Amino acid sequence: MSGEAPHPDREEVAGSSPSTSLRVKVSLLEIASLFCFIGLTSFGGGITAYIRRMVVTQKRWLSDEEFMPGLGLVQLLPGANVVGLSVYIGNHLKGPVGSLVALASLLAPPFVSTCALGFLYFHAGHTADAHAVLAGVTAAACGLMASMVFEAGGEAIKGAFDVVLILITFALVRFAHLHVPTVILIVAPLAIWWHRPRPPKVNPKLKTPDTGGSTPS
Repeated sequence: MSGEAPHPDREEVAGSSPSTSLRVKVSLLEIASLFCFIGLTSFGGGITAYIRRMVVTQKRWLSDEEFMPGLGLVQLLPGANVVGLSVYIGNHLKGPVGSLVALASLLAPPFVSTCALGFLYFHAGHTADAHAVLAGVTAAACGLMASMVFEAGGEAIKGAFDVVLILITFALVRFAHLHVPTVILIVAPLAIWWHRPRPPKVNPKLKTPDTGGSTPS
């Protein structure tokens, strides 16, 4: 991330771009511990914001330039976003083994706790106190989802056209009631076309790419 000191355990990766030329050295135990903690302390759909805060902001295992492409990829793929995101982060840090460790560590604690809470809910879930707790959890999940929009928006939105794509997506889902795969098929080609790689501008006098800097004498 720009403006931050480099991670003390980063090592250089040959052939990478400047923004991703340093890779954090993280052990499998560290990956398992973090994703167990995330699985036990996260709520609802806002877990993607929570993962970004832990992995990018606090641990600095990934930069936003590394995290955001993974988030965009898992949004386009079928299945739960958090599952794909854990696989992406684990693979980025430790390869396929890291993916398995991250995924298992993320899913195992919620599985056990959900089974236990489910047992309690079916035996005492019809009380007023239980409904109050569930309402509070729902509000927390909505808040986390909103935080993801504000946190990631500054990094993901690059210009006015991205805002237009957001509004188009919102309108197609909210007012046209289209299914998400249909919306992706409509919006994704526009986004790919707009953000396609473009050749550098050529200075017609020098016949060389114009990098915006001063030319050597």
